[in-house]
Amino acid sequence: MKLQKLAVAIAVSAVLAGCNDSDDDGNNVTCGEGSQLNPDTNVCEVIPVEPPEPVDPVECGEGTVLDPDTNTCVVPPTTGPIDFYNSDSWQETFPDQHATWASTEDNNPESGAPTDLLAANPNLVSAWAGYGFAKDYNRARGHHFALTDVIKTLRTGSPVVGHDGEVVGEAMAASCWSCKSPDVARMYDLIGEGKFANNSWSTWGHEMGNTIGCADCHELGENTIRLSRPYAERAMEKIGYTFAEQDHNGQASQTCAQCHVEYYFDGTDDKKVRYPWDHWVPGVETDYADVVSYTGTDMLYKGFAAEAQLAYYDKINFKDWTNAISGAPSLKTQHPEYENLMDRTSHMMPNHLEFSCNTCHMPKAENAQGTEYSNHNVKFDATKLPSDCTMCHSASDFETKFANRKAEINALRFEANGTDPRLTEAHFKAQAIWAANGVEGIESGKTIGEAKGNYEAALNAGNELATEMNSLLGKIRNAQWFWDSATASHGIYAHNFTEAKRLLVKSNTILDAAIVEADALLAKYAPDYVYDASKYDTKAKVQVEAGLDYDKMKSDKDNFINERVKKEWPVELR
Repeated sequence: MKLQKLAVAIAVSAVLAGCNDSDDDGNNVTCGEGSQLNPDTNVCEVIPVEPPEPVDPVECGEGTVLDPDTNTCVVPPTTGPIDFYNSDSWQETFPDQHATWASTEDNNPESGAPTDLLAANPNLVSAWAGYGFAKDYNRARGHHFALTDVIKTLRTGSPVVGHDGEVVGEAMAASCWSCKSPDVARMYDLIGEGKFANNSWSTWGHEMGNTIGCADCHELGENTIRLSRPYAERAMEKIGYTFAEQDHNGQASQTCAQCHVEYYFDGTDDKKVRYPWDHWVPGVETDYADVVSYTGTDMLYKGFAAEAQLAYYDKINFKDWTNAISGAPSLKTQHPEYENLMDRTSHMMPNHLEFSCNTCHMPKAENAQGTEYSNHNVKFDATKLPSDCTMCHSASDFETKFANRKAEINALRFEANGTDPRLTEAHFKAQAIWAANGVEGIESGKTIGEAKGNYEAALNAGNELATEMNSLLGKIRNAQWFWDSATASHGIYAHNFTEAKRLLVKSNTILDAAIVEADALLAKYAPDYVYDASKYDTKAKVQVEAGLDYDKMKSDKDNFINERVKKEWPVELR
């Protein structure tokens, strides 16, 4: 028995010796992995492992699936189509094109604010009195600002929802979105062109989240160009320029012509966008007098696109609005760059490059790997023109040439006998003639709507005054149309300088006759009237004369942006 006890003691002693750190006194034991020290016995013991309790699988709701590793519900990766109406979705496939497109955000004045052209030229306010452009008209900025500018401009009004749920302050038709976002093409595909167009402007604000971009001009996700606007395709067929039959340059220019054209919508076709091209023959000077059975000898309808379009509008008895100062049944030219480019008769010699919009505004470039691509910044830079151009014309040549051309155009517009100040003179002299005959306008305290109504009724009265004023106001309408066809066309000094001069000379010639006629009527009805140009030499002065309260319009617009756009619409204002 003593021997057994001795053996046990020796064994325990051996175990304890094995647990001891060789550098300590035998009282501190270090246990290995998976064991722990029992402080009562100073012995390392195996840690018991309890079996895991079973876990019930999670039940996932609709739209989620179970992740077996974490036993949690997760949203599965999307397998739906990529949103190619968002230009950022093109970045991975077309990185250089996307980067240069994004750089259109840099095409902005140093101030960061649009240039106010009404402040620079108050004559515009009287020319467009009673129309949205008299409220606000700024110099165009880069494509990145298209949505911002159309939302912020006073022209589109301040449509807010009233207490009864009705929208008040609406000013524009839905088709005014047409040139501002590829989402317009998406909506055409989704609900149809007619249904989209036959609504007010703010109806679709919640759908407009993408500014001018890739899907406007390309098949979705591809580099193939297309016309995404069916109204442009219909118009091209009218003039014999069917898109599919054009070469690459022709098709590229037509994608620009989805926006850079004269257009209108009169409500006879669901307010769809239409181009007045029924009679236009591109690049051919034609007399369109027979379109309206015109027997005059002043060559009013002889020329190119501007004359063809005037004949079209006159044939259908169309006006965009009634001028609130003069009562003239007026037309507003939009921006007919495509027509001006197609009507050029110079630079067509066999030894010249046949250029198009993309030649100058989307020149070829090379990336770091030497791959060629089209620069999508969409602006003119003479230093980046093709070698076919720079072999004969240096960048400084273009700068000098364009500066000289602009000076000639400005002389036709702003000198004492220029179009701009004399249009203002004609409008206010017409107002004075009306007032002398008891036809009350804004000068008598009437609202814009009341003044327009009074003038329209007087023009339809069938009396001697109506005959006289229809003649005078017809001349003002025509002069303003030709003036606007030149001045509203961005870059016409480069696209078709010859046409710019022709149109302004024609406008001035018509104004000569209009002012002589106005002076004769003033001598007859208001011999004491004296026209004072100093009363109309600032934007603020003329807007008051045009019945506009700028501060209220600005306050209403700010409220609309804060209460509706920022809360309900997806656009990021820039």
